[in-house]
Amino acid sequence: MENTSKKHIVLKILLALLPALIFTQNYAWMTLNSFTGVAFLIIWALMIWSVWQFTEKNYIIERFFRLTEISFFLLPLSAIIFAFVLGSQVVTSTSNEIEQAGAALGTAIGGTFAVILAFIIGLIGGIIMHLITSKYDKKAEASEVKQSESLSNKHGVILSLVAVITLAIIIGSISSAQQSAQITKEKEELSNSLQQSGINQTDTTETEQIKTENKKVTIEIMSKNFHEADYMSGDYQDQITMDLKFTNTTDKEIRGVEGVLTFYDIFDNKISATKVSYDKGIPANESKVWKSGTNYNQFMDEDIKLRNTELKDLKYKWEVSTIIYTDGSKETL
Repeated sequence: MENTSKKHIVLKILLALLPALIFTQNYAWMTLNSFTGVAFLIIWALMIWSVWQFTEKNYIIERFFRLTEISFFLLPLSAIIFAFVLGSQVVTSTSNEIEQAGAALGTAIGGTFAVILAFIIGLIGGIIMHLITSKYDKKAEASEVKQSESLSNKHGVILSLVAVITLAIIIGSISSAQQSAQITKEKEELSNSLQQSGINQTDTTETEQIKTENKKVTIEIMSKNFHEADYMSGDYQDQITMDLKFTNTTDKEIRGVEGVLTFYDIFDNKISATKVSYDKGIPANESKVWKSGTNYNQFMDEDIKLRNTELKDLKYKWEVSTIIYTDGSKETL
């Protein structure tokens, strides 16, 4: 006797992609793209499970369109969660109350845009899917083929929805904890590095833009650009990017270098400082160019000044803290 669960198996697998893709977008917004690839496979499998015991085409199609309808209507809620989670993450990454206020306002503006867009897409997509679902629902009711009373057949829709939300909550919480720990660690490392380098808010000595002599690894900023956030592609923050040219002036190949890059304006007033870690390798007496980026907050004076200062007017000081050579030796400066 033929296994009924295998009937229309190709249709089940392919048509399950439709709700899986929209549900994955909901998941991505809820978790800020945490482990999206793995989540998509889990959600896809969940969609297939919800119709696995169905043997009649109209029931299969109706179930998938019903799931897609729900996933579209869920988009505005997911966008609201996205705005909240993103705002919390950005505020956590700031170091003082002024930065926190600016970050909160910035994410509120971006979050509002995302919610409005999600509402429009979700409403239109949900209505279209509802009309199509109603059509196949009537066909399924008129069908003479009776379906089994399995768990997936009776409760597949609600269980699938609960499973997607639960998956987002679990993985989102894990990812958020990891990111918070990483942000705290980076803050501590930068603070320690700044203290060891003797850099403070009033230190404006040796700010020549030309590479400093007697440096084992020098930096030259080749270009400076600005990139706006693209929420739909998963890029949630504006960035200031720079092409940094690292030059190894030693006779040994370098595996990685770490230090602090401090920026000054044309009047030698400090703009900001950032920790730079480069681990791509630099051959002896050669150079490597690396594109680096730092997040931009339109409500932070330091970020605005760094963005608006032209490269020809931007001064910077590079303080190397650690060099690791390919022979395994390590040098702390």
